[in-house]
Amino acid sequence: MLHRLNISAFRERYKTLIENLSYITILQVFLLLAPLITYPYLTRVLGKEMYGIVLTAQMLATYFAMLIDFGSNSVCAKHISLNRDNKSKLSEIVCSVFYTRLGIWIIGLLIYTAIILIVPTYRAHWVLFLLTYGMTTNELFFPQYFYQGMEQMKFTSLTNVMIKGLFIAAIFLVVHSPDDYIWIPVFYSLGYTLSGIFAFWYIFHYLHIPFSKPDISAIRFYIKDSFAVFATDVICSIKDKINYLLVGSCVGMESVVIYDLSTKFNNILQQPIQIIRTVIFPRAARSRNIRKIGYVMAGMFCFTTLLVILLNVFMPAIVTFFLHDENTDLLPIRLFSLAPVILSVSMIISSDIFIALGYNRYVFYSILVTTAAYLLTLMILLLTGYLHSIYSFVGMALIAYCVELIYRLITVRRLVKKEMERSKI
Repeated sequence: MLHRLNISAFRERYKTLIENLSYITILQVFLLLAPLITYPYLTRVLGKEMYGIVLTAQMLATYFAMLIDFGSNSVCAKHISLNRDNKSKLSEIVCSVFYTRLGIWIIGLLIYTAIILIVPTYRAHWVLFLLTYGMTTNELFFPQYFYQGMEQMKFTSLTNVMIKGLFIAAIFLVVHSPDDYIWIPVFYSLGYTLSGIFAFWYIFHYLHIPFSKPDISAIRFYIKDSFAVFATDVICSIKDKINYLLVGSCVGMESVVIYDLSTKFNNILQQPIQIIRTVIFPRAARSRNIRKIGYVMAGMFCFTTLLVILLNVFMPAIVTFFLHDENTDLLPIRLFSLAPVILSVSMIISSDIFIALGYNRYVFYSILVTTAAYLLTLMILLLTGYLHSIYSFVGMALIAYCVELIYRLITVRRLVKKEMERSKI
């Protein structure tokens, strides 16, 4: 009888956690598989050169999406979790974040347009690039931090899958030749915009959170609290996302497609980590139990390593399916697949220890160290003339990830001692 009660108590205690894990998994798997579903179709219909330009436009838009987010998805989920029963405070958080994002979105549009006009390659396809900016409305409207902090991921996951799925399916119905490439950003932007607006509207209409104009002091507080993570994301983009632009300039647009496919494989392998850290983040912020986080970290390291091994076993068939080319060089993709193993530890330290426990500045410091290593490696390769190979960019990324992990391991060891001393007081 006691055994049954224990099982019942366990189920009740972790019911919300398991439900959120399930729905976040559905959402993240969909967001990853959606572009992969269209990948082989678009490389065949558009060709690698044209598809490389489409991918470059999408990557440029992700820079601005990161700016619009301003680190709020990571940091404000903690504030939502700690104030989930205070509707006035929830309103303050949501409205402060929205007004901040809206201001950045407008300024970003002006800067984005200027970049399109300045760069000749972008200017030649200015309609494509301008329409692709519509994908940033996901960051403008979609309050992921709210649903994450409230541990209510069911609604947001299902609506995202349904709305975005419809517009992605439209790509197969409309895009039949290279001349139809302009419809790709149209459908993606519509899907992101509608799902974001609906999720934002749901908070005020059905959850009865009042919409109000926040005080300037409140906006300043959340901007200040998110700034360390925002600065981290900006600096991190130097070593992660700028490689797309450099590969296109130094190696060629066809190599952009190979580099992008490698990145998408890595993103898939990282999703279990993303899902787990998103689910445990609110509880980590409340409990501050580093020991449990350590167990999760060890489990994700082993699981990710297994996934990397499986990917490499089936790599030839998978790459041929997506690129329609049996002669594709697999070595850079294989090397890049090592990144998720490193990140399986590094990402959890960053999110569920540094940010969840309020040590945001150490995320920023770790990226400063990492970016310095990246820029030093880039300078060496540039001076030695080895920057015209995709291997160089894969190597730079792996070196940066290793430096990042080493710094975070050293720092977290010191923080563990600090937390243990605090718990004894």
